[in-house]
Amino acid sequence: MTAELKAARHDAILSITLSNPGRGNALDPSMLTAAIETLSAVDRDDSVRAVVLAGEGSQFSQGMELPQDAPGRLQALESLHSLVDMLRSYRKPVIAAVDGLAADAGLALALACDLVVATRQAQFALTPAQQGTWATGGATWLLAQALPPALLAELHLDPAPLGAQRLHAAGVVNRLAADGRALQEALAWAEHLAAQGSASPQATELLKEMLRDARGQSLEQHFNGEKRRLAARRA
Repeated sequence: MTAELKAARHDAILSITLSNPGRGNALDPSMLTAAIETLSAVDRDDSVRAVVLAGEGSQFSQGMELPQDAPGRLQALESLHSLVDMLRSYRKPVIAAVDGLAADAGLALALACDLVVATRQAQFALTPAQQGTWATGGATWLLAQALPPALLAELHLDPAPLGAQRLHAAGVVNRLAADGRALQEALAWAEHLAAQGSASPQATELLKEMLRDARGQSLEQHFNGEKRRLAARRA
């Protein structure tokens, strides 16, 4: 069966589904391109208030299927980088609905989302195949922002996946869902967020920028940012 990206509207919610049956929803270059195009198309559509990213069936994504030729591999990795960057800076809340395995590039996509809903049986991993390259779409960097050093080292040194419950305790997973219910829980949460009248896409964009900047700022820099935002605010 062919790998594809599926998109559907649920009122104010856009759901994006990674679909590669029989391959653990592994990403291929066409899926990455389609995801970027889909998100770009609705970026300025204010009727879309939140996005949910999920995998088809009982898996999120086991990673990325790279082309055989070196230029193709590099281009695919650059597309993955673009998608991860787009998810992190997207103007609307993005929720990952993780069932089954999120590994390597799939893990990076989940971590790039603002919020993560995972089933209690879900697993997160960096596979031994990545050793020596770690070309996972920034998964190591994203994990380093969220995990204590010991847990970060474990995920890289031990090929055994980490369960959703451990990552929930570490603050990486926001909510745990019953088996097979991650997508339904994520959609319900997205609908709740979309219903908040004050959370315009512009306000959400500003909030996400502030949260990203706060990690690398001193308190004085953060104070200065508050003053700039207040000065720019229309009366």
